[in-house]
Amino acid sequence: MLSIPHLRQVCQGGTCIFTCKRPKIPFVSTLEIHTAGGVDTWNLLRWTSVEGDALEQEPPDGSKSTRLPPSPFGMAYPVALPEIGRVYLWADGFTSRAPNILLERELTQRYFKAAGALIKQYARRGAPLESAQAHLQQAQTFIQNRLWLESLVESVCAAEQSVVSIARTRLQRMRGRTAFLWGISSDYSEAVQQSLQVLTSPINLVHLALDDITSSGDGLLQQARSARITVAMSAPRSDSPHSHLETLHEALSCYRGQVRYWSIATHIERYPVSEKTVEALTTLCEAARTVDFGIVRLLHGIQGYSQPRSAYPLLERCVEAGVPFEGIHLEWCWYDGTLLDLDQVLERYGELGKPIHLELTLPPESGYEIFSRTEPLAWLEGACLIALSKPYVVSLRLPLQTTQDSAGMLTKENQISPYWDRICALAAWNRALLD
Repeated sequence: MLSIPHLRQVCQGGTCIFTCKRPKIPFVSTLEIHTAGGVDTWNLLRWTSVEGDALEQEPPDGSKSTRLPPSPFGMAYPVALPEIGRVYLWADGFTSRAPNILLERELTQRYFKAAGALIKQYARRGAPLESAQAHLQQAQTFIQNRLWLESLVESVCAAEQSVVSIARTRLQRMRGRTAFLWGISSDYSEAVQQSLQVLTSPINLVHLALDDITSSGDGLLQQARSARITVAMSAPRSDSPHSHLETLHEALSCYRGQVRYWSIATHIERYPVSEKTVEALTTLCEAARTVDFGIVRLLHGIQGYSQPRSAYPLLERCVEAGVPFEGIHLEWCWYDGTLLDLDQVLERYGELGKPIHLELTLPPESGYEIFSRTEPLAWLEGACLIALSKPYVVSLRLPLQTTQDSAGMLTKENQISPYWDRICALAAWNRALLD
């Protein structure tokens, strides 16, 4: 088949080269994927669509054949960078007919161009981008000397600082965000009830995932009403939207009139993008409105690279088909991209025309497996500023408990974490803008 190239690995001077070629096919160039030293294990590479959606396709492996995605395609890889940490970086626009690809050079070019475009557009509008400009100039020097890892560091710093500075400036000119929902998310109603004794303002949203409908959340709901907190419950988790209509009906009936936001279907990135899936989601949303007319119906999905998944294609199909839901519950992990990527993910999902309830995981100070952020608290502040600056992002949900892969508003010892302090300071800054 023309779409199945053969892949072999060659090592030259400590640099790994993956060679993809189609034997016996004339006029087809060999595609070599090179690294300048930032790649330590190729199985972390992810093939993507040109839009940035991770494809469920095997990463390169020198011991067997592999399949290249349809051209053009993209690639994502978590290069370890001083000043940033180790998170997924993404570049696009590759084709199988390219003679070779130097991964770090391609990644550099994407972040360098993105930062340059932002600085050119917003510096003349008064956004303070001097620090980002300095990083970009340093990146230019490294690029001229073909120092690709060094240029990648400076390019990513320039891109991240640009989007955060622009978000902060936009909020100042908007005079802050009103009617924004600051939320905590948890699977345990008892933990939420206890935490609300110490985590007060700015929390005005509780997201509770219900795995067992028989477990009562009445105590939480009573406390939520007295504290003017909106409870946003997820529907029971399922690998198919066809299979939990009955349990969804039971849950909605149990809490009728008490819950404002419902994620009618969760993890829709697992579902096939098909007419049958769209029909099933339509049935679920219509049934939910029949049981409780006052709810806001959300569809939940994840966008990420570590585990290849994207809710966007199905959400786009649902919008085109007129599936009756009011908002998107979008989940994004801190190691699945830079702050520039988060900004662009939100812009893309925002074009679907639905309000976004954003749920983020947080970088633990000690990192998670191979992933890390050099300044996790600064990352949190930047991510929150980006979310606040998007008018179509109406809520931000953050984990209550600390887990292996995410920090939380509480430490493992159930003490208030530094992340909570940073959230309080940012919310206070936003309130001051409203005065």
